[in-house]
Amino acid sequence: MKRLCIFIAAAFLAAICPSAYGQSLKDLLNKKSIEGIVNTVVDQLDIIPENITGDWEYKGTAVKFTGDNILMNAASEVASAQVEEKLDEYLQVIGLKEGAFGYTFDADSTFTTTFNKMKFPGRYTFSPEEDTIELDYGKTERLKGISLKTTVSVTPTNMELLFNADKLLEFIGKISSSAGDSKLSVLSSLVSQYDGMKIGFELGRRSAQ
Repeated sequence: MKRLCIFIAAAFLAAICPSAYGQSLKDLLNKKSIEGIVNTVVDQLDIIPENITGDWEYKGTAVKFTGDNILMNAASEVASAQVEEKLDEYLQVIGLKEGAFGYTFDADSTFTTTFNKMKFPGRYTFSPEEDTIELDYGKTERLKGISLKTTVSVTPTNMELLFNADKLLEFIGKISSSAGDSKLSVLSSLVSQYDGMKIGFELGRRSAQ
């Protein structure tokens, strides 16, 4: 069903827009976009334990709008790019970058978040019907009581985790000891301007050594 919706959405955009909007649609449905749709259809995996267990390394930020209005989502690309740029700048400052951050998911429903050699363990639970995972850090130091619900998409080599923006910024502030940082406050203010925005991480599966 998920795969069918992707094709319907693309066809819908192509069919409804008159020539006045031709150029903007051309930009949206360019070769790169079509390749992304095809790759998603071919590679997308179900959100089940065996598809996420293993080591995942941070590759970059992810920003997306959610909602049923696909035209609204398409028009939000500029806002997404702006927030993604600011988020990436901030994460670089606090040291959350490639090689310094990642997740390990084990088959026994436990996971570990790694950040600059610090490890934050917890337990995860699935909601397959929603394509979400709940990450519960329990009584972990710094993260006591923190529980994050993330929308997940996964392929054999990549995974995307998208969170409620406020919750993720709280999490980032705690693990980096920068909860009161002015840059984090600016980022939080920027994100709060947009309804339906989720932010998170692009991850790559770590190859076996």
